[in-house]
Amino acid sequence: MKRYDVIFFDLDHTLVDTRGQYKEGLALSLKEVYGDKAPAGFADKFLRHHEELWGQYDRREITMQTLRRQRFLLAWRDYGVTKSDDEADHFHEVYNATFEYTLHPFPGVLDLVQTLAVEHRLGIVTNGSPDLQWRKLGIAGLQPYFAQDAVIISENIGKAKPHPSVYQAACEALSVAKQDALMVGDNFAADVQGARNFGLDALWFLPDPQEPLSALTCTYGETPLLQAAEVGEAISALEGERKDFPR
Repeated sequence: MKRYDVIFFDLDHTLVDTRGQYKEGLALSLKEVYGDKAPAGFADKFLRHHEELWGQYDRREITMQTLRRQRFLLAWRDYGVTKSDDEADHFHEVYNATFEYTLHPFPGVLDLVQTLAVEHRLGIVTNGSPDLQWRKLGIAGLQPYFAQDAVIISENIGKAKPHPSVYQAACEALSVAKQDALMVGDNFAADVQGARNFGLDALWFLPDPQEPLSALTCTYGETPLLQAAEVGEAISALEGERKDFPR
């Protein structure tokens, strides 16, 4: 009977609804800073620039501070308006304060990790910003299931997922052999293929209903798990057990 000692999870878009947080948090922030004077479509432009800049951040071509400033400055520039770094920093401070009200775990995630934690050690392997990831776990009610030293943030390693050094650091941090660990995440290239290339088993978990599912399955030729209970059942199957996970 196979037993995983450690189950690693990605955090953003896997355990917590980061995309939903962006939508709610930006709406609240724009209202607070600009009232009804924010230009139409600003949040969409902000998020488009965020996604484009994230690749540069993952390659360590820019810092997180630069990303946070530029997504704001470039969105305004799309309207022909020039803003300052100070204005960008202030907007981020306002946006940052919304997390406590706008960040939530995906349905079933709390039940899943609570069940898994009975017989497994749990870890996080994330490319997210170091100043936010532990805080996100607390806001989402997930902190009790993850030791702080089991939260592996790629910026602290020097490379981003899917680089094998990130998974090597995660296994070393929890003193686990790669064959005794499993990775679960939403990003196929970073969380699934990257983990498998390193030698970990991996499950593709895609709980965000906004993802273009049909295009992704065609691209990767693998059907993702869409609900937290499916992840639990898949882990049980890999371990050769039958176990009831909350639905």
